[in-house]
Amino acid sequence: YYSNEVKKLVSAPEYGGDGKTSDRCVGKKAPFHAFPGHWAPNDMLFYRGSQFPAEYRVGSFIAFHGSWNRPAPLPQGGASVVFLGANGGKPLPHRVFADGFSKDGAVGTDGRLHRPTGLAQGTDGSLYVSDDLAGTIYKISFKGK
Repeated sequence: YYSNEVKKLVSAPEYGGDGKTSDRCVGKKAPFHAFPGHWAPNDMLFYRGSQFPAEYRVGSFIAFHGSWNRPAPLPQGGASVVFLGANGGKPLPHRVFADGFSKDGAVGTDGRLHRPTGLAQGTDGSLYVSDDLAGTIYKISFKGK
């Protein structure tokens, strides 16, 4: 698996590896982009609209359900919609597009207020985000400058 800690493919402990060496990973392809563990991506949408600024037209939006069981000392995370852009077939750093789905940044069972789950693009180019905890659908629009 790809380890965010050592930034490379490593042999997973659950399959006899030590989580540090990559001898069994020779010839395996690294991921296009790696997100932190336990963020739980639930949906991805390649944006084809023209409402948002140009930097959102080459890449994808990803809805993350958020973690609740990420092992300490790592913080719980996710519960957001991020944008993963690309340039020349290579990923750009991901950036949070919509957040505030949990109180005080906590995403554990006591902190979750909403969980982004699904994404859809409206005919006008708006982005719709479904929330399976509060039963809500959010519409995100860009009015321009």
